[in-house]
Amino acid sequence: MARKSIVSKSIYRKHIALYRYINNAWIFAELIEPDLKERAKDFRESSSATKRRYRAPKKSGWTYSGRRDADIGQLFQAQHERGIYETNIVSIVSRTEAFIQDCVATVACRYPNKLSILADKGGVPINLVLENEDRSDLIKRFVSLKCEGLMFAKPKDYLNKASEVLAIELSSDVIDAYIEVKASRDIVVHGGGVANKLYVEKAGKAARSAEGEDLPIDRQYFKSVAVNIKRLSGEIQKKTEEVYK
Repeated sequence: MARKSIVSKSIYRKHIALYRYINNAWIFAELIEPDLKERAKDFRESSSATKRRYRAPKKSGWTYSGRRDADIGQLFQAQHERGIYETNIVSIVSRTEAFIQDCVATVACRYPNKLSILADKGGVPINLVLENEDRSDLIKRFVSLKCEGLMFAKPKDYLNKASEVLAIELSSDVIDAYIEVKASRDIVVHGGGVANKLYVEKAGKAARSAEGEDLPIDRQYFKSVAVNIKRLSGEIQKKTEEVYK
């Protein structure tokens, strides 16, 4: 069996790390969800109207906040129904963005001719040149800078740019699925769980809710996120291995 190149080995390791992270997130959610449900039930069925004191951090030590059992029951219920999945989806998207950046950086640093794809019209900032006498250090700093900036673009744009650097072509259905996941993540973080016009535009034909409707984030959707991110990661790994033998 042919030995893998340095690039292939590096991207493979990053792919396996992301794959394992997703599996761990799924396993954790599956194990904790029944407990959240049971705790929610116990608190919500409590007949006590007393406000219990719960400790919370503040700048100089701790403060105490009063909550009735029914209030705590609602917190557990929200985590059971949605929160545990929202938290993991946000985290998985962040890990996926880091994976994409790392793959681009791996290839660009190994093949400096790829820098022209990442460089804008301004070229290499003069301060980087002055601060890094060693050519390899300069390349690493420049690639890191460009990879960070890359993720501020729209998902489709940075996936296209990443594909160009990696010299691969991602399947349109894989791209569409990832864009919807990223759009859902944005709604979780910025949209209060309600689909807006921007979500509908970003997700396109993959949109799961119309503008103004609640965006479902549940176990079934979390499962689809895990599957679709694995597909993206797996396709990047497989296709780069074919290129960088």
